[in-house]
Amino acid sequence: MGHTMRNRIEIDQPGNPRLYQPANLPGYEALGVVTQGGYTGALLRQKRTGVFVMANAGATRALDQTKVKAALGIRRGPKTTVDGKACNVYLDADSLETASRLGDGNVSAGIRKALEIAGKDSRKI
Repeated sequence: MGHTMRNRIEIDQPGNPRLYQPANLPGYEALGVVTQGGYTGALLRQKRTGVFVMANAGATRALDQTKVKAALGIRRGPKTTVDGKACNVYLDADSLETASRLGDGNVSAGIRKALEIAGKDSRKI
């Protein structure tokens, strides 16, 4: 197996993730089956952060997020942001959960949505 094939990620949706991860892991949702470098497992997404992992019988393995998103056809970055800038934001667990929920698993999108809502209702702030 060549170096390029070892790092390649293949995803089968919906696949049968129960073959690799029979029980639900708390805080994760099953999306399909993922194969990378000769290893195959259930593709899971952490509900709170949106991070993708490979799971086998309760053990999780980190995946290259950029490659998973590309294989799933997820665009990188927001569709409508112009003149945006990357920045680090520190949030408590409840705020992180809320932002993730508002952004359908994307914390940045959730923060943008919350700011949009606050901007529309700025008379009350």
